Amino acid sequence: MNTHEEALHERTETLLDEWRDFVRACEAGYAWNAYEYHNDLSVRDRLQATLDEGADPDLPAQVAEIDAQFRALLQPGVQVGPEDGPWWHRGVLRYAGPELAMGFKDWFQVDVEVREPQG
Repeated sequence: MNTHEEALHERTETLLDEWRDFVRACEAGYAWNAYEYHNDLSVRDRLQATLDEGADPDLPAQVAEIDAQFRALLQPGVQVGPEDGPWWHRGVLRYAGPELAMGFKDWFQVDVEVREPQG
């Protein structure tokens, strides 16, 4: 692997770790507010850009596995925001900490079960 390939691999691994950590935080009942939530979702945007580059043939399967975990946390049939936005920005969690649940209610008039964050 040359230096460029090593840097790309390292960046990709970091993005996967960040996406995985974000999904875990959502599984635990995302503890922060709506601004932080949408900011944290940007890691999936960066992963999509990396997927679109097509440089890593193993990446789609790795992202799909984490995506499936995140999709399982979303309310079926409930989407918010612009229709042309990516699915991860449009989905609404089934449950979240009080701040995020209130943010979804205030911004989108969508109910999210309130759970105190675990861990």
